[in-house]
Amino acid sequence: MKAKWYGPKQILMIVFTGILLLIDASIVGGSTNTVLPAMAEAHGWDANFLNIFAGLGCVLDGVGVLFWAKFARKSAKKLAAAGLFLQAACLVVFGYTNNLGVLILMILVMGLAGSMFASTAVMTLTANWWPTKKAIVLGYSTMGIILMSIVYAPYIPVAFAAIGIGPTNLWLAVAIAVMGVISLALVKDTPEEAGTTPDGMTGVSLDKAKEISRQLAEYKSPYTFQKLAKNPNNWCVAFAMGISLMVAMTFIATTIPALLSFQYDYGQAIAIFSVGGVAALAGSWILGMVDLKIGTKKTVVIFLVIMLVGAISCCLMPKAIMAAWVAGMIFMFTNGGAKNLLPSYVATIYGRWDYPAAYRMIGTIGLVMCGLGVMITGFFKSYMSMYIFDIVLVIIAIILAVIAKDKFIGKKDEMEA
Repeated sequence: MKAKWYGPKQILMIVFTGILLLIDASIVGGSTNTVLPAMAEAHGWDANFLNIFAGLGCVLDGVGVLFWAKFARKSAKKLAAAGLFLQAACLVVFGYTNNLGVLILMILVMGLAGSMFASTAVMTLTANWWPTKKAIVLGYSTMGIILMSIVYAPYIPVAFAAIGIGPTNLWLAVAIAVMGVISLALVKDTPEEAGTTPDGMTGVSLDKAKEISRQLAEYKSPYTFQKLAKNPNNWCVAFAMGISLMVAMTFIATTIPALLSFQYDYGQAIAIFSVGGVAALAGSWILGMVDLKIGTKKTVVIFLVIMLVGAISCCLMPKAIMAAWVAGMIFMFTNGGAKNLLPSYVATIYGRWDYPAAYRMIGTIGLVMCGLGVMITGFFKSYMSMYIFDIVLVIIAIILAVIAKDKFIGKKDEMEA
């Protein structure tokens, strides 16, 4: 049985999910380098204080998976649309408010909205459409996360200066609402509904594929939260990937202000952040390919070792611009694969039938730690102490990754038989 996972319908789904990941990375995760510093300056607020709540928003982006997963099983596209509409509405208020309390509330609600359309819906759609090819597919779709540093972060401050913070967020809200309409009108929850098969398999009856799709919608996984929590391997995977996301975000959330504090000029800081985005695109694709070729566990160990080199380079940034470039390229490269490898690991172990149940636990832990990475940047008194903390965490993650196993234990998919 041959598979053409990159057929026209599949490519459109990859583009769609990639855009949703771009929106989430920009509005929820990318605020610490763009809108929050601008708003802090405009209103006289403490930027570090705002970063703490931006981190809490990212935490809610992860925690929300616990609640939204059951809705994604019924209809991931409707969940995505609801999240996008909520995000758009909040973004308008966020852009125009002069009240600190309202601003913080919008940050937190937008985190929950991001959990709906990105952390939950996107990953569920990917598992539904590509049960066995998810690694390479995520290598492409998660490029949307990385595009934040290329198409969003460098230009949003320019837009703020040209038309203002409020109008800029209003136009972004309109674009996000349009994506919500597209999700409702054009996106299909399963490949069978779109007239194709999982992984684009050929030689399979569409009627059989549709029947499996119906069974999938009614399937109740035996992997309850309690059962998942009793498996030590799940904790190893969750914390190994969670630490990688946490460490990556401590660097990425503070890249520009940290480099400015080390006496580099704004142009150099933006250059490292933007060019690093290209490295991140490469990381997302390359790590997806490596995952496909040698397996998830080995790929995770390799990428964590690379991340350790980046963390060590951070400690040398105040003394050498080359160290800043090395750290920037490595952290962006590994971040390009981090959110790719987390859902891939879950799908590798549990498959598309049990993926939503398993991701509720493993994915939530990983994404919560990602948010904590943003939040803790507001607590460190110096960037150097934060980088030393990161080195220790990455070493722990490497140990957990070596211990973890990626053996498949989920329900066998008939399409794979």
